[in-house]
Amino acid sequence: MISIIWCLLLVEVSNGANVFNCPTSDVKFEKVLGLRPSSSINPQLLYKLEENVPPRPITLDCLTKCQSNDRCRSFVLHPSQCNWFDRDFSEEDESDYIIDENAAWFIKSCYSTGQCDKLWIFERIPGATLVGNDAKTLPGTYSRSDCQQYCLNETDFSCRSVKFRITQTSHNANIQGVCTLSNMDRHQLPSSYRVSGYDDEYFENQCVSQDRQNINGDFCAYEEYANITLAHSDIAYQQKTKEECQNICETFKTFNCRGFSFINNNLCYLHSEDSKIFGPILLRDQKNSVYYEKASCLNVSVSCSETYMSIRYDPETDFIGKMYIQGYSESPPCFSNGKGKYEIVSLNIPLVSGKCGIIKAEGPFNRTLLTGILLIQYNQIVQTQSDRIIRVGCIFGNDTKLVIGTGVKISPILPNNGSSLINPFFNTTTSPDIQMKILDRSTGGDVSDSHIGQELQLRIELESPDNLDLWASHLIAMTEKNDQSIFLLDDYGCPTSLNIFPGLDKIVTNTSKELVANFQAFKFANSPVVRFSVIIQFCAVECPPIQCGNNVVSYGRKKREVVSTEIHTINGTSVVKLNRAEFQERSSVMYEMPLEYIMLVKDSKYSSEKLVVGENSRILVAGYDYINNEVCMDYSLVIGLIILWLLIQVFFIIGCIVLVKRYKRYYQHECTRQSLEELHKNFGIGFSNLENRRVHWADSDNIL
Repeated sequence: MISIIWCLLLVEVSNGANVFNCPTSDVKFEKVLGLRPSSSINPQLLYKLEENVPPRPITLDCLTKCQSNDRCRSFVLHPSQCNWFDRDFSEEDESDYIIDENAAWFIKSCYSTGQCDKLWIFERIPGATLVGNDAKTLPGTYSRSDCQQYCLNETDFSCRSVKFRITQTSHNANIQGVCTLSNMDRHQLPSSYRVSGYDDEYFENQCVSQDRQNINGDFCAYEEYANITLAHSDIAYQQKTKEECQNICETFKTFNCRGFSFINNNLCYLHSEDSKIFGPILLRDQKNSVYYEKASCLNVSVSCSETYMSIRYDPETDFIGKMYIQGYSESPPCFSNGKGKYEIVSLNIPLVSGKCGIIKAEGPFNRTLLTGILLIQYNQIVQTQSDRIIRVGCIFGNDTKLVIGTGVKISPILPNNGSSLINPFFNTTTSPDIQMKILDRSTGGDVSDSHIGQELQLRIELESPDNLDLWASHLIAMTEKNDQSIFLLDDYGCPTSLNIFPGLDKIVTNTSKELVANFQAFKFANSPVVRFSVIIQFCAVECPPIQCGNNVVSYGRKKREVVSTEIHTINGTSVVKLNRAEFQERSSVMYEMPLEYIMLVKDSKYSSEKLVVGENSRILVAGYDYINNEVCMDYSLVIGLIILWLLIQVFFIIGCIVLVKRYKRYYQHECTRQSLEELHKNFGIGFSNLENRRVHWADSDNIL
């Protein structure tokens, strides 16, 4: 079915090719995520599901309709309909775009791809970048399409992704920017894929081989999300098993399948996107559904001896974090620190039940399972969404076997609203009305507790500014007891690690001025409490923004603000210099004010598969879910506990009956004895009435 649809696309593309000055076979699509044209441009309906029809993916329907329409230059895909545009968006106007994580925008473009038969050739993600791993930076500036074509034509290495940094945004001219090619992508290096300013764009080449068996393959296992599905689906199959659905995803050729959902034990949905693009916001609750997402490979090996489980991790990037058994990040035998790029991290876990979180389970056939949860944390201090959780263990028996699986589980449960806010005041008669909040990006409500990876927004709001401006610096996240801390913004207000916390943007309205930053929740390994402490400094009229380098401007520049640029070449590398006023001297600051915010961050929710040893032999495992404060047990174990409880109750009742009968018999005996004794006393009979007496006989003087 897929091949027929794709053949129709190739045949019908001849009509759309008239729009471009390129061969018919080179008219392909580019997929843009997170950004779409404004509805004010008056889009036209391209395709819509009929009413009273069960929902299904419509990606292929919309692609076919647009290819057959020579006026269709692009279309926006929504879950149940798609709308097309006849406008050429190469001449951009910033007001024409809207940030929308729930839509996908497909744009016709001209690519010379050779044998590549993908439905779309590139995926473009505005506001994202891949830090480091630059293989080649092209001299000068290029348009998006030229930059992408250079990636397709690259022969010295396999160009998997492109970093495009916009440098020219003048009206009525094509977008121009600096083009950097990379032999890596966000799937291979998830910790290097980060949020950035909208001057940065990330292109991913869909024509590169995604073979699982490739030595540089993208994934080794699947992350499993119970009762969850991904919001964006591309194709559906009926009456499939889980194994069949997985095989279809791994061998699918029309687009790169990044995961699949298995619903009601027979429905298979394929997804070309994953939850790592915009975080857990794309995950949806759905009963009787399991979402499987491809997990990138980790160079982790495990070997077992009689006394130790030896774990070796060969990092694929500069690893300065730590590797430890979950819950034992500070126990010396249970963790090991990273040493840098390509430096192997080793960890020897003692195989003693109860140490380092190792769980022991006995199985039939003289088999013993020793297992634990390994966490690879990319930052030395805090946990982030990009960290990896791996189930590791050893089975001892007739043959020693290794059990290893990967899985990072993101909790879709949103926390309760509410906040804990401390607002110190100045030692002045009047002080600015200012407060710091942390909000949930999906609901807009205050957050007092969250989970790792949740999309949050830090907001510092100054109401009724009255010719007063603000900027923030010295933002620190620390534990409750301040025994661990990490700088998020330095003394100049610049971010110290974009992977954890970005620079601040300024939003000015008629009634307030706000400093905002979108980030994903993180936590310290040994404490769920995160305290945010920041210094707010005030300026008269306006605080100029700070140029932090690497295209990062903190707390004030609007998206894609036009600035003058200069391009310099240093050691063969093009460097863009933005001509902008430097930060304001500290002497011009009127006064300062500290703010603090306290929140609770819980661990990511994960679940382990049932462990089975031998034929139809199950190991019973019970545990505690700290996210929902629930005890989790195997079904058969619950039944066994219920039966044991009933038996205890039966024995208790029998014991009570026996005791009651014995007491009743004893009571009757005592009552009878006491009655007879009283009777003997009253009538002068019985032993109780006998007394010693003197008796005189008539014929004798003997006295008895």
